Amino acid sequence: MHNHTEGKEALVRSARNLNWLVLAGGLLTSACARQAVSTDLSIPGATTPSVGAAPTTVGAASGRAAVETFLAAVKAQDLQGMSGLWGNSKGLARDQLKRDELEKRLIIMQCLMQHDRAVFLEERPRLQTGGRQEHLVTLSKGKNSANTVITTIVGPEGRTLVEDVDVSKLRDFCS
Repeated sequence: MHNHTEGKEALVRSARNLNWLVLAGGLLTSACARQAVSTDLSIPGATTPSVGAAPTTVGAASGRAAVETFLAAVKAQDLQGMSGLWGNSKGLARDQLKRDELEKRLIIMQCLMQHDRAVFLEERPRLQTGGRQEHLVTLSKGKNSANTVITTIVGPEGRTLVEDVDVSKLRDFCS
């Protein structure tokens, strides 16, 4: 009988320890998740709202404004701001892709497009089929400089989105 009681007590202690372990793991996981994905849209140290001032801010009024704002979000490492400007004629990519896929693509673009300076090579965009506009831009980072094409399109809400970026010449920017 004594062994049976000790066995029960050991089982209860094990269950309690397991409960604490599960609770601690859950708290740790939720704490890490909160750190990894921020809903704060402000840029640290900035006195004005970030480029994606509100989660409902979608696109820009013009193709050039979409490119300028997207590049500002890239430079500020503002993935939320980038996601409010990247999409196609159907809408924002964040509404069409799974969250993990969206984040991976945004992080890769942000890395490849990180720059110190951006200069438009032509005053006006090149008009393409389907209402697309191609903007020729030179991105510079340190001693590296590369020309790229950023394509914009009007989304379903009448706001202009960045549809495509030719990153093939920007590989040296991601370090």
